[in-house]
Amino acid sequence: MQVNLTIDRGNTALKAALWDGDGHMLVACKGDESLPAGELARTLLVKAGLPADTPFDAAVYCTVVASDRAEDIDSLTPLCRRLTDLNSSTEMPLCIDYETCATLGADRIAAALGAIAVAGSDRPLLVSDIGTAVTYDFVRPGNIFSGGNIAPGIDLRLRALAAFTDALPAVTSDGGDIPVWGVSTATAMRSGAVRGVAAELEYYHRAAGQRALAVLTGGSAELLINHDLITFDYIYDPYLVHKGLYSIIKQ
Repeated sequence: MQVNLTIDRGNTALKAALWDGDGHMLVACKGDESLPAGELARTLLVKAGLPADTPFDAAVYCTVVASDRAEDIDSLTPLCRRLTDLNSSTEMPLCIDYETCATLGADRIAAALGAIAVAGSDRPLLVSDIGTAVTYDFVRPGNIFSGGNIAPGIDLRLRALAAFTDALPAVTSDGGDIPVWGVSTATAMRSGAVRGVAAELEYYHRAAGQRALAVLTGGSAELLINHDLITFDYIYDPYLVHKGLYSIIKQ
């Protein structure tokens, strides 16, 4: 059986997905950020009911944590017949129109590729990964990455408020009310962070144009969706980055 691997190291977690030769995702899992990528890859095989020494026909890896790249690559190389470490020079179905291509995060590239995979390339795409950081990227029709912006994520905003002020408490984004106008310090902070990201998303959607489709992913995207804070057409896909990475395997 042919199996392929996509693996994404983010700021707070390591995520991997296993694919069969026909492009179906078999299983996905998340591991502790301290794990080497190769160890999570073997765990994924076991979760799929396969021997832990099953070789991957192809694997695509991306990371935003440069300090872990060498160890991850070393741990993955013996497991894969073909391993791609995604960066802006990788052959891919995306034209990158960005002044500093070498600094463009591989996760942003993968999310843009994933957006094209799930939404096509006939209309403008606003691609937003709402996690530790929030990225707002614009992909023009014809698979052209035209740039984007980066902002602090919801929980990062809340942690920064608690860390850099004297009076504001530690507040989390989950499990509390998000009124339009806060009625306590906690709701004021939570609403400010969550609704602030929602407002940014709406702003960038307007900037992308009336025909633009928003394609969302990331751990905090569901928070906006569950509170009905998105007022325009969107697609949400928790596996967007993995689908983008897989598009490189199948090209």
